[in-house]
Amino acid sequence: MKPLSLLSILLLMNTHTFALEIIAHRGYSAIAPENTVAAFKLAWEKGSDACELDLYLTADNQIVLFHDADTKRTTGIEGKVIEKTLTELQKLDAGLWKGETWKGEPVPSLAQALATLPEGKQRFFLEIKDSARVVPLLARELETWKERADQLCIIAFDRKVAQEAKKAMPWIAVYRLSSGETKDKTPVDLTQLILDTKADGLDGLDLGLKFNWTPELVEQVRAAGLKLYAWTINTPEDARRLAALGLDGITTDDPVMLRESLR
Repeated sequence: MKPLSLLSILLLMNTHTFALEIIAHRGYSAIAPENTVAAFKLAWEKGSDACELDLYLTADNQIVLFHDADTKRTTGIEGKVIEKTLTELQKLDAGLWKGETWKGEPVPSLAQALATLPEGKQRFFLEIKDSARVVPLLARELETWKERADQLCIIAFDRKVAQEAKKAMPWIAVYRLSSGETKDKTPVDLTQLILDTKADGLDGLDLGLKFNWTPELVEQVRAAGLKLYAWTINTPEDARRLAALGLDGITTDDPVMLRESLR
């Protein structure tokens, strides 16, 4: 039998050393309608370690769950999320598009989503889709969660949003999101991203599957003292490949598939 290389040994050690957090993307969105109470409850029921959700501010300054800026895809009704009140949004059906089983599932507020979170170690990844204007209201709403700070974290693509969130809520972990490419399709400069993240006082990176995921990438992030997560991983092959690198967590539409593929 060929002896294991040093890299192979390190990968095996990482597999057993790091407790991998399985994060249900917009709840258990492979089955239930995304960003709904039903999707979160199903994710918790199936043993997810965390759920990710998306946040916008409504016309009446309420924080609501939507991934898209427009309501069309998940409700069938045209309209900008930020131009509607919470009451107007909650009259829409956010479940029917996923199947008759989910007909009548409403659009939840942040408070309604947070109410599903069990006491303990599970947590929510709160992605701010809106601009930094939502941060003061979010900070006010989360004030009562300080005793459960380890059950929350904030994620954002926009650097200013992440900066403002960390300033307003230093007691919550904030991770910078990034895809593998910029808007003009050039590869993201990981070194600069790490420098920016450290300069902003953030706690980690949440990187897309298109990054060049190697032990060297992981080591570069770890050397900066940052947590490291990956999104959105929906095949067993990708799940096993990334888990072997010793990441802190992986986001997936199907948390059951991901957990079973890593057994």
